[in-house]
Amino acid sequence: MIDFKTLETFVWVANLRSFRGAAEKLHTTQPAVSMRIAQLEDSLRVHLLERDRRRVAPTEKGRELVGYAERLLRLRAEMIEAVGDPSTMRGLVRLGVAETIVHTWLPAFIERVNTAYPNLELEIEVDISPNLRERLLGRDLDLAFLLGPLSHPNIHSRPLCAFPLAFMATPAIRLGKSAAPLAAIARHPLITYSRNTQPYMVLRELFARAGLTPTIHASASLATVVHMALGGIGIAVLPPAILAAVPTRGRLRAIKAEVELPSLDFIVSWASTPDSFAAQKVAEIATQVAQGGAAGARR
Repeated sequence: MIDFKTLETFVWVANLRSFRGAAEKLHTTQPAVSMRIAQLEDSLRVHLLERDRRRVAPTEKGRELVGYAERLLRLRAEMIEAVGDPSTMRGLVRLGVAETIVHTWLPAFIERVNTAYPNLELEIEVDISPNLRERLLGRDLDLAFLLGPLSHPNIHSRPLCAFPLAFMATPAIRLGKSAAPLAAIARHPLITYSRNTQPYMVLRELFARAGLTPTIHASASLATVVHMALGGIGIAVLPPAILAAVPTRGRLRAIKAEVELPSLDFIVSWASTPDSFAAQKVAEIATQVAQGGAAGARR
């Protein structure tokens, strides 16, 4: 008889293209994975996987079975949630989070998850969006809150929230009462996100189009960016929403500029995997919390 554990093992081998990867994911041994696949092929009397020293790939029948198996696994998870007590959902969700989210609505999100699924564990890693994207595609993360867009056939995504960016500085940096032109802003060092992030590249391109080459200090730590701006080193380019979580005692103010900076558009993304049901439910909570939190930050 074909059981759910065997189907789950097969789907992980087919998706990861690796017996060892499936064994690590399922916390078992590679021989145990190989045995389950052999039993499955014997039960169906069909060849499901092509194997050689370098790769594993599903056959035509194997690809057909993946579709059926994923639907069965997803239906089982939906059945358990519909019939059983949602609070009994167990497991570990590996969550990657961009730091902007950490400084805004992440605590409210964690509280909501704990209330809805008290037995579900979150393993949270904070990183810049390009790294989160790579780790999600590499299946090192189950779920990520990151800057979009992200288009991939095996990744589900939905909008989370948007945070406007602003030029921010201490009152010691004087640019006049009228809207400051880029040339005036460029006379001061700018302090913002890491070099390989979307905000940094947008900022660099904005000034380049105006023929300007300001000094731009980059940091992966938003708290460091804020503290540098508080020290009068330059003008920070950040979402004002994070100042509620990073103490500034009102010493940073938004600078009115002639150009409007783009918003940071965040998405929640999760991999389409046999055990993605928990990640999907957590994503739904994130969407509710994020949209409420972002709306409050804009008021």
